[in-house]
Amino acid sequence: MKKLGCLLLFFFLIQTIVSSQNLKHPEESLPMAKVPVEIASGPCEPTWKSLGDNFRSPAWFRQAKIGMWLHWGPQSIGEDGDWYAKWIYMPQSAWRDYTRVYPHHLERVGHPSKYGYKDMLPLWKAEKWDPDKLMALYKRAGARYVIAQGMHHDNFDLWNSKYQPWNSVKIGPKRDIVGGWKAAADKEGMKFGIAFHGDYSLFWFQPAFLSDLEGPMKGVPYDGAQNYDGKDTWWKRMGLDLKDLYGIDLKEDVVYPADFKGDSVAFRMKDPLSHGIPDGNLKKNIDFARWYCTKWTNRVVDAIDQFSPDFIYFDGGGSYPFCGWFTGRGYRSDATPRVIAHLYNKNMQKNGGKLEAMAFTKGNEDHRAIAVNVESRFPEGIKKDQPWQTEVGMGEWFYFKGTFYESGMVIHQMLEAISRDGNYVINIPLTPSGELDPGGEQTLKDMGDWMDINGEGIYNSSAWKVWGEGKIVMERGNLGPKQAATPYTSENIRFTVNNGNLYAWLMAWPTDNKVVVKSLPLSSGKITAVVLLGSKEKLKWKQTEKGLEVTLPAKQPCKFAFGLKIKEM
Repeated sequence: MKKLGCLLLFFFLIQTIVSSQNLKHPEESLPMAKVPVEIASGPCEPTWKSLGDNFRSPAWFRQAKIGMWLHWGPQSIGEDGDWYAKWIYMPQSAWRDYTRVYPHHLERVGHPSKYGYKDMLPLWKAEKWDPDKLMALYKRAGARYVIAQGMHHDNFDLWNSKYQPWNSVKIGPKRDIVGGWKAAADKEGMKFGIAFHGDYSLFWFQPAFLSDLEGPMKGVPYDGAQNYDGKDTWWKRMGLDLKDLYGIDLKEDVVYPADFKGDSVAFRMKDPLSHGIPDGNLKKNIDFARWYCTKWTNRVVDAIDQFSPDFIYFDGGGSYPFCGWFTGRGYRSDATPRVIAHLYNKNMQKNGGKLEAMAFTKGNEDHRAIAVNVESRFPEGIKKDQPWQTEVGMGEWFYFKGTFYESGMVIHQMLEAISRDGNYVINIPLTPSGELDPGGEQTLKDMGDWMDINGEGIYNSSAWKVWGEGKIVMERGNLGPKQAATPYTSENIRFTVNNGNLYAWLMAWPTDNKVVVKSLPLSSGKITAVVLLGSKEKLKWKQTEKGLEVTLPAKQPCKFAFGLKIKEM
């Protein structure tokens, strides 16, 4: 997905440029084009206000609390982590960071002028993928909903797509991946959602139109920039067009600085209204943005119609990038609210007028309309203004050979999110063949063992009046050695409430078996019972002005974190 630091830098640069040039926000200056794609009839119109007027977070979302992110697709074939499809076009001389993928691709496969991403797609076979087996493991681990990858930034659809011929039924596994996940989720009684990241593809593959800046292949165009007219190729024989995968060269959409090194992140933006480029080029780019946006909308509507998901998910925010600025500037559309309205209306038709579906974005024009994704982090405090989830990867989002596994950091990060009133979703990457590493299987087992004992304080829970005690908080980012080394002590406590009970979660076991919950002094109200989840031993406890003082038994009932169930008057 995702290179969070890179994207944060990108958005910072954009905001800085817009502020410095005193440009109008596109929503203030450009008309909203209506994408010519029909949607289901119902109370929701394709506007953020209409969605906000009709959306209410369904009860199942809070009840579920735990989800699994099925972030899997052909980019796993590289076993080299995130954004493989893009980084193979990024030599070290052309990018200061994320340089391992290009030399690995060069060594293992060949130069991207001959063996680009299109040529990797047939190599992904998913030959050991067993969705029923995996879904049973996910449910045993405690998950109650799953997010299946529908399309990533690589523009490849993982179902029998009517509008994208580059898909997993036609190429590679020759299987309907989304359909397989959906059937397995239904079998286990789990809620099912589909993630769409293809909006980024409007600009994401631009490095495929470049070439090496030095070395023996200097100036030789990568495969996206080559002219294949009159040539016999495997994809032409299948009736495929590279435009449907890579898009078109959009160099006219940006002004490259003198020290440009090869990626669309490092650029100076032209004024979206007085851009100063030939009208013919501007029209070409707007026409492409309109074409791509319509196709993207059709693809999402097609997936909704085929799979009736409980929710849909967008890696981008609001109408981005179909908002009239950056790539495709000058064309602003209702694509995102349109597909959300389609889902909501269809879901209400299915449920007698009651909305049981959701949509997730990382930004929006009306916070009432959707739930929000919080990637690889959690809010500083309790967030109750809209439903949200922390989503995190175990290491890289796509499979990386050598992923670091440790189960305790998963439990701790989950408690950091849920104590702030959110949900928690984790991705444990699958290998290219569709299996889990032994470390991934062990993590799922450890999660399930922990939830068997402590789930009553997690499912359907809400935040308390404070999220926790103690100064130690896990560092942001995907899970890795830094997160595993978070120096929690028994003074670090997180809270949830459920069914009239308060749950105090000890992030570490006290060395002397004694703990003080400082948020529960005698003056805060009388406590009538204290139980350690998973233990049959009667606890010694007393309430003083210092707080609730508890003596724990010698034997720990589980690993990683420990729940005190507290009953108040």
